[in-house]
Amino acid sequence: MTSSGEGRFAFYAKRYSHKKASIRLRVLEPMAALRDAGVRVGRYPKLTGPRGYDAVIISKAFGRGAKKAMRAAQAAGCGLIFDICDNRFANNRVKGSAHHGARTSQLLAQADIVTVPTDAMGDLLIASTPEIAGRVRVVPDMLEDISTLSELRPSLIEWFHLRRLRAFLAAHPGALHVVWFGNNMAGVSGVGLLDEAVAQLRQFAERHPVTLTIINNQPSVYREVSTKWGVPSFYMPWSLVSFPAALRLHRTAIIPVARNDYTAGKSINRPATAIMAGLGVIADSIDSYEELRPFIALDDWQGGLARYAFGWEHEQARLVQARAHLDEHYGRRRVAARWIEVLNELKAR
Repeated sequence: MTSSGEGRFAFYAKRYSHKKASIRLRVLEPMAALRDAGVRVGRYPKLTGPRGYDAVIISKAFGRGAKKAMRAAQAAGCGLIFDICDNRFANNRVKGSAHHGARTSQLLAQADIVTVPTDAMGDLLIASTPEIAGRVRVVPDMLEDISTLSELRPSLIEWFHLRRLRAFLAAHPGALHVVWFGNNMAGVSGVGLLDEAVAQLRQFAERHPVTLTIINNQPSVYREVSTKWGVPSFYMPWSLVSFPAALRLHRTAIIPVARNDYTAGKSINRPATAIMAGLGVIADSIDSYEELRPFIALDDWQGGLARYAFGWEHEQARLVQARAHLDEHYGRRRVAARWIEVLNELKAR
């Protein structure tokens, strides 16, 4: 791994919460991996400013704080990287604001380099902000290693929810236990858009019993839509500590994907998280999922459900290969090396 020398680098984020997957995968874990590689990197020094730093990396932040940090970096002569995932398109859809999109484009246009998790996301950003053509670099999401969270002690309420989940699954012996996890975003993604996937489960249930667990933090949406599913289902509140244990109680993760600008540029972190937890995956295909086609079921819901229900022992070798592929391309060393390549490019300008 090529070092970035004696440079100093700072990540700016609106919040540094481990509870946000994008912050873990795009900020906190990359910082830790870079430090392990000998790079001097840390959080943006809000009190003292970035003077003396080689570069500031603004990560998925679009508000006043981000603009203030960018102005401070420019005044101090720092290089400027804007790191962005799918949130730009998510925010535009939720807020329905042309002003928000224009403001984000202005921020992107001021950056020396724009980093994105996928080629598709880069193409979408260039289409919306042509000024950044030639300045976009792909840095993958860090692989989510949820095994490290298993060492944390669950709270009483987390233990209670896990116990209820185990009881639900035990009440359906022999069933294929399926899980969906993720956020709700009206009209874009979430529990409210699972009807087609549930229809696939219902069809498969004519051959073999199946259950569905929902893991997220919007119970009201689950209560509203699940009554018409016709499949035994259970709601599990998401928490950073209980999520790994809850996920591993299942055999298969389902990831239906609506086609829109929000999902087109998404990274592989959701199927990767399931694979690293030892689950099979059934998903609708998007560009970033295609590299996983040899290991998971893409666009083949009935075939995938049958694979995981009736041929689970034969899937184990495929899962081993999938985990090796993910570690090679998205593990800590690989992502740190890619960040170092980008930082060295910026320093050489």
